[in-house]
Amino acid sequence: MSSTPGSYLETEIMTAPPQKLQLMMIEAAIRFCRRAADQWDAQKDDEACESLIRAQKIVTELVGGLNRDKSPELSTKITSVYLFVFRNLMEANVERSRPKLDGALRVLEEERTTWRQVCEKVGASASSENDAAVILAPRTVTSSEATPLAGFTGGAGTIDTPLAGFSIEA
Repeated sequence: MSSTPGSYLETEIMTAPPQKLQLMMIEAAIRFCRRAADQWDAQKDDEACESLIRAQKIVTELVGGLNRDKSPELSTKITSVYLFVFRNLMEANVERSRPKLDGALRVLEEERTTWRQVCEKVGASASSENDAAVILAPRTVTSSEATPLAGFTGGAGTIDTPLAGFSIEA
Protein backbone atom coordinates (compact mmCIF):
# COMPACT_ATOMS: atom_id res chain seq x y z
CA MET A 1 0.00 0.00 0.00
CA SER A 2 1.57 3.30 -1.07
CA SER A 3 1.32 6.44 0.92
CA THR A 4 0.04 9.56 -0.84
CA PRO A 5 -0.09 13.15 0.37
CA GLY A 6 -3.89 12.82 0.42
CA SER A 7 -3.84 9.78 2.65
CA TYR A 8 -1.49 11.64 4.99
CA LEU A 9 -3.93 14.55 5.19
CA GLU A 10 -6.83 12.17 5.72
CA THR A 11 -4.95 10.43 8.54
CA GLU A 12 -4.02 13.76 10.08
CA ILE A 13 -7.66 14.87 10.11
CA MET A 14 -9.00 11.58 11.45
CA THR A 15 -6.47 11.42 14.29
CA ALA A 16 -6.21 15.11 15.18
CA PRO A 17 -7.20 16.27 18.66
CA PRO A 18 -10.09 18.79 18.83
CA GLN A 19 -7.83 21.84 19.12
CA LYS A 20 -5.88 20.83 15.98
CA LEU A 21 -9.13 20.30 14.05
CA GLN A 22 -10.24 23.76 15.15
CA LEU A 23 -6.98 25.22 13.83
CA MET A 24 -7.30 23.30 10.55
CA MET A 25 -10.84 24.57 10.07
CA ILE A 26 -9.80 28.17 10.71
CA GLU A 27 -6.90 27.81 8.27
CA ALA A 28 -9.26 26.40 5.64
CA ALA A 29 -11.63 29.36 6.10
CA ILE A 30 -8.70 31.75 5.67
CA ARG A 31 -7.64 29.96 2.47
CA PHE A 32 -11.14 30.25 1.01
CA CYS A 33 -11.32 33.95 1.92
CA ARG A 34 -7.98 34.65 0.26
CA ARG A 35 -9.01 32.59 -2.74
CA ALA A 36 -12.20 34.68 -3.04
CA ALA A 37 -10.16 37.90 -3.00
CA ASP A 38 -7.90 36.54 -5.75
CA GLN A 39 -10.94 35.43 -7.74
CA TRP A 40 -12.49 38.89 -7.45
CA ASP A 41 -9.23 40.37 -8.73
CA ALA A 42 -9.39 37.97 -11.69
CA GLN A 43 -13.04 38.95 -12.37
CA LYS A 44 -14.22 35.44 -11.47
CA ASP A 45 -17.15 36.53 -9.36
CA ASP A 46 -19.02 33.21 -9.49
CA GLU A 47 -15.98 31.33 -8.22
CA ALA A 48 -15.41 33.96 -5.52
CA CYS A 49 -19.01 33.48 -4.44
CA GLU A 50 -18.44 29.73 -4.08
CA SER A 51 -15.25 30.29 -2.08
CA LEU A 52 -17.04 32.65 0.30
CA ILE A 53 -19.90 30.19 0.73
CA ARG A 54 -17.36 27.49 1.65
CA ALA A 55 -15.76 29.83 4.18
CA GLN A 56 -19.22 30.54 5.63
CA LYS A 57 -19.90 26.81 5.97
CA ILE A 58 -16.67 26.37 7.89
CA VAL A 59 -17.52 29.24 10.23
CA THR A 60 -20.93 27.64 10.79
CA GLU A 61 -19.17 24.41 11.78
CA LEU A 62 -16.88 26.33 14.13
CA VAL A 63 -19.94 27.63 15.94
CA GLY A 64 -21.58 24.20 15.93
CA GLY A 65 -18.47 22.62 17.42
CA LEU A 66 -18.55 24.71 20.58
CA ASN A 67 -19.29 22.86 23.81
CA ARG A 68 -21.87 25.09 25.44
CA ASP A 69 -22.39 22.72 28.36
CA LYS A 70 -18.87 23.05 29.75
CA SER A 71 -18.49 26.82 29.52
CA PRO A 72 -21.66 28.66 28.47
CA GLU A 73 -20.26 32.16 29.02
CA LEU A 74 -17.08 31.53 27.03
CA SER A 75 -19.03 29.75 24.30
CA THR A 76 -21.36 32.74 23.99
CA LYS A 77 -18.42 35.11 23.57
CA ILE A 78 -16.76 32.90 20.97
CA THR A 79 -20.06 32.47 19.15
CA SER A 80 -20.31 36.26 18.91
CA VAL A 81 -16.88 36.42 17.30
CA TYR A 82 -17.75 33.74 14.75
CA LEU A 83 -21.12 35.33 14.01
CA PHE A 84 -19.30 38.61 13.30
CA VAL A 85 -17.05 36.74 10.85
CA PHE A 86 -20.02 34.96 9.26
CA ARG A 87 -21.96 38.21 8.85
CA ASN A 88 -18.95 39.93 7.27
CA LEU A 89 -18.42 37.02 4.87
CA MET A 90 -22.08 37.07 3.90
CA GLU A 91 -22.10 40.84 3.37
CA ALA A 92 -18.80 40.66 1.48
CA ASN A 93 -20.36 38.11 -0.82
CA VAL A 94 -23.60 40.01 -1.41
CA GLU A 95 -21.97 43.45 -1.74
CA ARG A 96 -18.65 42.25 -3.24
CA SER A 97 -17.08 44.23 -0.43
CA ARG A 98 -13.34 43.88 0.05
CA PRO A 99 -13.43 45.79 3.39
CA LYS A 100 -15.97 43.28 4.78
CA LEU A 101 -13.83 40.38 3.59
CA ASP A 102 -10.72 41.98 5.08
CA GLY A 103 -12.54 42.42 8.41
CA ALA A 104 -13.46 38.75 8.50
CA LEU A 105 -9.92 37.75 7.54
CA ARG A 106 -8.38 39.84 10.33
CA VAL A 107 -10.52 38.08 12.93
CA LEU A 108 -9.84 34.64 11.45
CA GLU A 109 -6.10 35.34 11.44
CA GLU A 110 -6.26 36.30 15.13
CA GLU A 111 -8.17 33.10 15.82
CA ARG A 112 -5.51 31.13 13.95
CA THR A 113 -2.79 32.70 16.10
CA THR A 114 -4.72 31.84 19.25
CA TRP A 115 -5.35 28.22 18.21
CA ARG A 116 -1.73 27.76 17.15
CA GLN A 117 -0.74 28.78 20.67
CA VAL A 118 -3.31 26.40 22.15
CA CYS A 119 -1.94 23.56 20.02
CA GLU A 120 1.63 24.37 21.05
CA LYS A 121 0.67 24.57 24.73
CA VAL A 122 -1.28 21.31 24.62
CA GLY A 123 1.50 19.65 22.64
CA ALA A 124 4.02 20.66 25.29
CA SER A 125 1.71 19.45 28.07
CA ALA A 126 1.81 15.83 29.15
CA SER A 127 -1.72 16.09 30.51
CA SER A 128 -4.54 14.47 28.58
CA GLU A 129 -7.00 17.04 29.90
CA ASN A 130 -6.68 20.49 28.39
CA ASP A 131 -8.37 23.86 28.37
CA ALA A 132 -9.36 23.56 24.70
CA ALA A 133 -11.60 20.61 25.53
CA VAL A 134 -13.71 22.94 27.64
CA ILE A 135 -14.95 24.85 24.63
CA LEU A 136 -14.82 22.24 21.88
CA ALA A 137 -17.42 19.54 21.60
CA PRO A 138 -15.80 16.12 21.27
CA ARG A 139 -16.26 14.44 17.91
CA THR A 140 -15.46 10.82 17.21
CA VAL A 141 -14.94 9.45 13.76
CA THR A 142 -14.49 5.80 12.96
CA SER A 143 -12.61 4.56 9.93
CA SER A 144 -15.87 3.39 8.38
CA GLU A 145 -17.15 6.99 8.45
CA ALA A 146 -14.14 8.37 6.57
CA THR A 147 -14.96 9.73 3.17
CA PRO A 148 -12.35 9.00 0.50
CA LEU A 149 -10.43 11.83 -1.09
CA ALA A 150 -12.34 13.62 -3.79
CA GLY A 151 -10.51 15.14 -6.72
CA PHE A 152 -7.04 14.28 -5.51
CA THR A 153 -4.44 15.13 -8.12
CA GLY A 154 -0.77 15.75 -7.62
CA GLY A 155 -0.06 17.79 -4.50
CA ALA A 156 -3.57 19.11 -4.02
CA GLY A 157 -6.68 17.33 -2.87
CA THR A 158 -9.86 17.58 -0.93
CA ILE A 159 -11.07 15.62 2.05
CA ASP A 160 -14.75 15.75 2.89
CA THR A 161 -14.88 15.09 6.60
CA PRO A 162 -18.01 13.65 8.20
CA LEU A 163 -17.12 15.41 11.42
CA ALA A 164 -17.57 18.86 10.01
CA GLY A 165 -19.54 18.49 6.80
CA PHE A 166 -17.14 20.55 4.70
CA SER A 167 -13.93 20.06 2.78
CA ILE A 168 -10.40 20.81 3.89
CA GLU A 169 -8.19 21.24 0.86
CA ALA A 170 -4.51 20.45 0.71
